Amino acid sequence: IMMSECCSCNTMRNADIGCETMKDNPHSTCDQAAFNARCLERTVNASDGVEYAAGTFVWTLFDYYGEPPSRGLTVSSTYGQFDLVGFPKSAAFWFRTQWLLNITDGSPDKPFATFGKHEVEIVESWESPDTWNGTKGNTTRTIHVYSNAPKVELFVNNQSQGVLPISTMVRGQGSYAEFFNVTWKAGTIRADALSEDEKALTVAEKKTCGAPVALRLSLDCPSPRTGTGEAVFLDGQDAALVRASIVDKSGQVVFQADNNVTFSIVSGPGRIQGSKSGDAKSYEPNNVQWQSAYHGLVRGIIRVTSIAGLPLQEKEILSQINGPSTSLTEDTGDIVVEAASPGLEPAHLVIPTTTDSVKGSVLVVAQAAAGKPVDFINPPKTYLPSTSLVSPK
Repeated sequence: IMMSECCSCNTMRNADIGCETMKDNPHSTCDQAAFNARCLERTVNASDGVEYAAGTFVWTLFDYYGEPPSRGLTVSSTYGQFDLVGFPKSAAFWFRTQWLLNITDGSPDKPFATFGKHEVEIVESWESPDTWNGTKGNTTRTIHVYSNAPKVELFVNNQSQGVLPISTMVRGQGSYAEFFNVTWKAGTIRADALSEDEKALTVAEKKTCGAPVALRLSLDCPSPRTGTGEAVFLDGQDAALVRASIVDKSGQVVFQADNNVTFSIVSGPGRIQGSKSGDAKSYEPNNVQWQSAYHGLVRGIIRVTSIAGLPLQEKEILSQINGPSTSLTEDTGDIVVEAASPGLEPAHLVIPTTTDSVKGSVLVVAQAAAGKPVDFINPPKTYLPSTSLVSPK
């Protein structure tokens, strides 16, 4: 027996304030809070925690167009652990703790070893309660923390807010830490993952955001970090997933940033296939070069326009199908992308390309990555200036 359509615990990425999903597949007109572990641990464990069930298929990995929780207000479902464009929600980290980090290395249900690694995630931002109409005037916040460590300690500006235990869902409720009445003060909130004897294992922190000062670009695909190779394959079809981040002077993504971002191709064999932000309530089109950020992030999808990597026979067949075409080229250069936003300096990113089908084709890359460590949760560390940020010639 296997649970085939489990755990539709709706949630919206980075929604600090809203309705917490308490049961499978609620229909609500309010924002659906990022924290949904109370629902997840109950519904997932209904199949994971019994001997007669082989496992669980979660509905779903990604949000998708259709089945919105509120007709007319949302354009997509909100079941996913990742939003419409592949940015992870906090729920994805919860599953990472339960289905990866808490599983013993070598177990047949673990895709790759993590060698005892501990991670910790703070679900909410550390913005003022006055940020939202529903909490204006409040002086405290509720903060949730996910981790595969047995305990976590929360700090506000280096002042401890207490230590709470965390368990795995198969042992019962408590797969998260919930800190009530945390007095808000501008600065830094930090979560320390602790061992049973309360020694620090790893930390996570968030700061009260400053004003947007820069636009930063990074690659989620292709990327060795996500097991998607090192270059897009020039077959006329392959695509890159670019992440545009609006950051403050510390390099942190600005939580409430909704700046409009426009992508363009500076050089190389690529075109902007579309853009989106992951906002389930956004009615902006997704087949354009621009998009308003949602919690500081925008996705650009860049498709290759060169067929230089295809064998001659396939090129000839494409020519017969398409006729004379100016949209597909034999260019073998890399693609340079620009992102621009009013009031911020444009940012640039080089997307590597390849014509080597032995190393670069989609199926070959997928096969090579199978069983090897990947990380879709933690963002690429390129928000501060790096070698991947270049100026156009």
